[in-house]
Amino acid sequence: MRLKSNLWKDTYGNIFYRKRINGNRIVVPAYTKNIKNANKLLPALEYQALLQHYAPVNKTKFKTFPELVKLYLNDKEVNSKWADSSRETSKYVLNSFSLTRKLPDNKETQRGYKTRINACLNWGTSKGYTTNVEVMKVNKKQGRTRVFSSRELNIIFNEFQDDNFCSFLKFAYYTGARRGEINSLKPHEIEPSRVKVNGKSGIRYIKLNSQARALLMEQEKLWDYKVGYISQKFLKETRRLGILDARFHDLRRTFGLNLIKDGVPIFQVSKLLGHSSVKVTEQHYAPLLIDDIEDFYLK
Repeated sequence: MRLKSNLWKDTYGNIFYRKRINGNRIVVPAYTKNIKNANKLLPALEYQALLQHYAPVNKTKFKTFPELVKLYLNDKEVNSKWADSSRETSKYVLNSFSLTRKLPDNKETQRGYKTRINACLNWGTSKGYTTNVEVMKVNKKQGRTRVFSSRELNIIFNEFQDDNFCSFLKFAYYTGARRGEINSLKPHEIEPSRVKVNGKSGIRYIKLNSQARALLMEQEKLWDYKVGYISQKFLKETRRLGILDARFHDLRRTFGLNLIKDGVPIFQVSKLLGHSSVKVTEQHYAPLLIDDIEDFYLK
């Protein structure tokens, strides 16, 4: 079955009505991929196109999702609110989804994709744009409690097939930093006892302990990995070494838990992690400490 006149299908199968009226290009999404249904909707789509031109209710303009992404990523107000790592991640996610229209299989990664896609769509709505992608439902995030044992840390730091990447992992663990905070570090950001980074919540300082300082002194070149490489490399190597359900961010969680177990006050741990408050730290680590409560007897 063929599409009727003025109906058009994009590379993803989405069908639109498009026509120029007095030089004004009008595009109306049919919200279907079924040719038969789209042909039946043609009169209604034609009517919507005429309304848009002769009796516009508002200034809403249609943009394909790739067009919307480009506008969103180039918006100065949006860019001013992003840390460098957040900007790169959003750019990678949105451009990747624009090309494939596919979400990752991993549920947590998928959730991150949906969150960034929705942010772009909501921005578009606020600017008066419509597009051919709908806002996605994001399931409530489940708290992750995975931490590494001493044995697993020893394997990670000594048996990965890339010495430079191993150094990066050690530095991440010694500082408890997020990957985006320590990737692409610049020499001028490093001070004797701390590192200035552009973190999740803006500029913050990462404490350098003796292990982190010694590692930096031995490092000939600072790390500068592409977005996505760190997670993919870490997942590949941990699977090869038999370490199951491992993610790069688990190093940060293990850092915080080990500090608490060593008796470091929760207030100091919160500062080292760059949390906005001690309450946030307590919410993250209280579930991890349940096994450390000694046996008790109720009367």
